[in-house]
Amino acid sequence: MKIEPAKSVKGVLSVPPDKSITHRALILAALSETESTLYNLLRCLDTERTYDILRILGTEFAGDWKKMKVFPKPFVEPIEPLFCGNSGTTTRLMSGVLASYKMFTVLYGDDSLSKRPMGRVIEPLEIMGARFMARRNNYLPMAIKGNRLSGISYKTPVASAQVKSAILLAGLKADGKTIVIEPRKSRDHTERMLKNLGVPVHEEGTRVVLNPSSFRGFQIEIPGDISSASFFVVLGAIHPNARITVNDVGLNPTRIGLLEVMKLMGANVEWKITREDLEPIGRIEVETSPNLKGIIVPKELIPSMIDELPLVALLGAFAEGETIVRNAEELRKKESDRISVLVGNFRKIGVKIEEYNDGFKITGKQRIKGGKVDPKGDHRIAMLFSIAGVVSEEGIEVQNHGCVEVSFPNFYELLEKVIE
Repeated sequence: MKIEPAKSVKGVLSVPPDKSITHRALILAALSETESTLYNLLRCLDTERTYDILRILGTEFAGDWKKMKVFPKPFVEPIEPLFCGNSGTTTRLMSGVLASYKMFTVLYGDDSLSKRPMGRVIEPLEIMGARFMARRNNYLPMAIKGNRLSGISYKTPVASAQVKSAILLAGLKADGKTIVIEPRKSRDHTERMLKNLGVPVHEEGTRVVLNPSSFRGFQIEIPGDISSASFFVVLGAIHPNARITVNDVGLNPTRIGLLEVMKLMGANVEWKITREDLEPIGRIEVETSPNLKGIIVPKELIPSMIDELPLVALLGAFAEGETIVRNAEELRKKESDRISVLVGNFRKIGVKIEEYNDGFKITGKQRIKGGKVDPKGDHRIAMLFSIAGVVSEEGIEVQNHGCVEVSFPNFYELLEKVIE
């Protein structure tokens, strides 16, 4: 698909439901003691993998993704391996769940997921008492022999909500308390949901303490996904004739790092919480920002914007001076090596960018000429360069653009609505 430059970008949007919260709502509903009702779930390839695995394990579902009833049943040992597709969240969170059930399961994924490290969940879950066998001890396919677990105190090597959540989910059925300590605080959707269900969870800085507990079913409405909104928010800042409003979007403080970075860069962006539910929900407004300044992204913000970090390169191309991202080696372990794929594709469209082991540097006020890019099957890279096409001189052709189905199935439909 070729994305042509646009004269203006204007619109009021609602973005798809939050992917991270959808995964967790499905899993916790399946683990509860009574039925749950889930509203406004995100249906995409990633969340369908979590849904399918829970269904194979015995959970019953009724309704659709707008309103779904979940009827928890005792898990049954599956005969077949469980397919996680491209979803790291499915793999790591379900590893924590399955580690606490006395049965044998096998998880596998697509080519991309099979290159993503799983040792970071295997290590703590084995210390708790489960047994794992994985390809080269780190990659899918991965076999899990669940067991009665013991709580642990564990320092994670990286700030990862997936790793933290896997340990906490395993801790729900463990003997004794489970403590997770992160180097920096990652997104906290799991802790919020568990607290809301009455599970004894205590947070102190980057330390989370959970006592084992059962809980009853619940109701939840999933807010809009700020990671999806970010593409349109950045477009609104860098396009010379733009004004975008995003309504009903999650504004969890552990997810708004990109907004804070945009403020530091001088973007004309504002956000306001309009209601507090399980998560803070509100509105983002952004308009053309001609006076962007390059910055060094503060390392304490990295965990709160890990999925949005590549967009900082696009902001940096339009900013005065240098924009530098470091301490982001985690980008190399995503759906693609996002640092390498980002840098390579920027160079293809005529933008100079320097690659680091743990990030990148880009000097601003560059022209985006256009050309052809290959996102290597990475949904967020495909969307980023589609946004770049709107502000390019000659348009950008995005190969295999269908990979956006992983997280944002109607991305191009919404993009079409705001460009002119």
